[in-house]
Amino acid sequence: MEKIVFLYKQASVPNEIIEAAEQKTPPDFELILCEEKMSSKERRQIVSEADYFMLYTVGFDDVDVAKKAKLMQILSAGYDRLDVHSLKSAEIPLATNGGANAPTVAEHTILLILALYRKLPLHHTSLKNGQWLGHQEVLALNEIRGKRVGIIGFGKIGQEVARMARGFLANVVYSDPVKADARVEKELCATQVSFDELISTSDIVTIHTPLTKGSRGLIDAKVLRAMKQSAIIINTARGGAIVEADLVAALSQKLIAGAGLDVFEAEPLGNSPLLEMENVIITPHTAGSTIDTWWRRLDFAFENIARVSRGEKPLFVVDE
Repeated sequence: MEKIVFLYKQASVPNEIIEAAEQKTPPDFELILCEEKMSSKERRQIVSEADYFMLYTVGFDDVDVAKKAKLMQILSAGYDRLDVHSLKSAEIPLATNGGANAPTVAEHTILLILALYRKLPLHHTSLKNGQWLGHQEVLALNEIRGKRVGIIGFGKIGQEVARMARGFLANVVYSDPVKADARVEKELCATQVSFDELISTSDIVTIHTPLTKGSRGLIDAKVLRAMKQSAIIINTARGGAIVEADLVAALSQKLIAGAGLDVFEAEPLGNSPLLEMENVIITPHTAGSTIDTWWRRLDFAFENIARVSRGEKPLFVVDE
């Protein structure tokens, strides 16, 4: 019987999901739970006997003893917690979740855009405090229709954002090293443009790229200065894609109109100026998490593991 080791952080995975994972484990496989707080000695012993790994919100420092491993299956889209080079050297394929959280992250992206455009926190809080603002903010409210939405990173999540933005009758452009298939571009009415053009012409800039050497610090002071003063920026990818101090400065100086952030350079977010800014809406790295997402994550992970067990190549393997 082949062994699947589920490495996870207890605070990030509800018990109901653990139970579901146990129930969804295919026949002829054994699921072994390995919580982050487990001792190093015990964990390394378990790792040495594993045929497959499933990981969520944890790193992996035991490549040297993972001699039997045939697949490292993460349940998220981002893989920046893992040493891709070490895994590749050990010939352990690393697979993402296959876009399982794409609809969820895309919805959250639209949520942040609308909340910024309609000043949702201000109106909600004011009314809760007994103040009826009425139409006082009307000249500062916007709609998505007709706006240019610039998507940085046009993978599964970026394409899902494009699909939803088109539903609001926005104009969609994207920047990605890889040009999307012509069929996808036509379906989503999306046009590939240069990064510089996207930044300087978009009303809404939204980040959907993995965190790599090339994308870390991608949005810095220079880029922020090149954006339209009326533009907003959304980040539901990884906090490291934005130089946070530069963003704070740009927002303070009103070089851009606002920001919607689900991710940060350091998490949990500590004492940050972002917390006090009226033109910022923040959420605690929850863009990819719903009950619906979890079922897709687990189904995809177990099917990808089953593929490898059958002698087939895994899907959505990372190749930087």
